[in-house]
Amino acid sequence: MFGLANYITVELFLWKLNKLKNINKQLGLKLKTDSLTGILNRRAFDEDIKSLEHNGHYSLIFIDIDNFREFNNRFGHDVGDSVLVTVGQTIMECVRTTDRVYRYGGEEIVLLLRDCNKTNALKMAEKIRLKVSRLDNGSYPRITVSLGVSSYPDDGQIIHDLIVSTDQALLRAKKSGKNCTISC
Repeated sequence: MFGLANYITVELFLWKLNKLKNINKQLGLKLKTDSLTGILNRRAFDEDIKSLEHNGHYSLIFIDIDNFREFNNRFGHDVGDSVLVTVGQTIMECVRTTDRVYRYGGEEIVLLLRDCNKTNALKMAEKIRLKVSRLDNGSYPRITVSLGVSSYPDDGQIIHDLIVSTDQALLRAKKSGKNCTISC
């Protein structure tokens, strides 16, 4: 009888432990996921860049939705949210399974492409830009994006330098008339 009671107690404990582990895993995922778009968030990006190795190649792509404020101001935040979700889904359809997509803030999305040199990152960026520009947005204005691209080790030796370079490339794309891709 004593052995059966111990067995049941241990089984119940293990069941509760597994349940708690699953809940913690779900909470951890929620902490790293943008609730609107379903893509990773800035917190996940900040954690992922800490583990980047300094061998091989990797690239960053910063993506900004052109005239996004206009969608919110003219048509309401529901339409702006819909644009964000649609662009996020479109980007996810374009990337490799090893690539990471993050909502960096507002309407800005960042891609971390491991084992990807600048040439391939530029091809990826153009693929995304073209696919987004061809989206059917119904009666609302056409959606376009501007993109900035940088790569390690070509454009910087530390991640902070790469982030700055990518952001500067994105700003040049915006100043160049939008709906374009610029690299460092």
